[in-house]
Amino acid sequence: MAEEANEGAAEKKSSGKGIIIILLVVMILLIIGIGVLTFFLLTSKNHEGGSQAEEQHASAEHGNGKTEEVKDGVVRNYDPKYKQYDPPEPGSPPQYFAMQPFVVNFKGQGQAKFLAVTIKFMTHYPQLVKDLENYRPMLRNDITALLRIQTYTELNQDNGQQVLGDKILKIAKADLGKNNIFPDLLEAVYFDRFVMQ
Repeated sequence: MAEEANEGAAEKKSSGKGIIIILLVVMILLIIGIGVLTFFLLTSKNHEGGSQAEEQHASAEHGNGKTEEVKDGVVRNYDPKYKQYDPPEPGSPPQYFAMQPFVVNFKGQGQAKFLAVTIKFMTHYPQLVKDLENYRPMLRNDITALLRIQTYTELNQDNGQQVLGDKILKIAKADLGKNNIFPDLLEAVYFDRFVMQ
């Protein structure tokens, strides 16, 4: 009786080891199969998008995850999370979006009391110029707020106008980014009028 019990226990141990070995083999084969399938899927995507990979060779990668392709100084391809515009024709002239004149009081005391500026934004995307019309009130509000905190001393410096232009462009780009428009499509800001009185 004791021998039969020992033989039954030995059979159970050996059959338990056999099941474990079979399960391990099945899992290893499954992992290898998934790896091979993944490899084929990735390589088939590379073959389909081979020309895209060549075009994006000149791409610049930024720390914020945006990928853009720049040709002739114009952004052509950018992160798909932003609104997509048709790329401009090579060599096409820039487009301008004009804002109504701004007249604000200077902050603090100084020789001048008022700042009057008229600005234009430059882009190579005609569709963006049309869309900027929808954001004119937001742009006007944020730029006016910026102009109100400027001082005569800051703007009277040799590079005061350039520094102000950079600040205005930064604010406008931030407004575009909030509205899912790629900020770097707005390339520059120019002053038609810059008067301190």
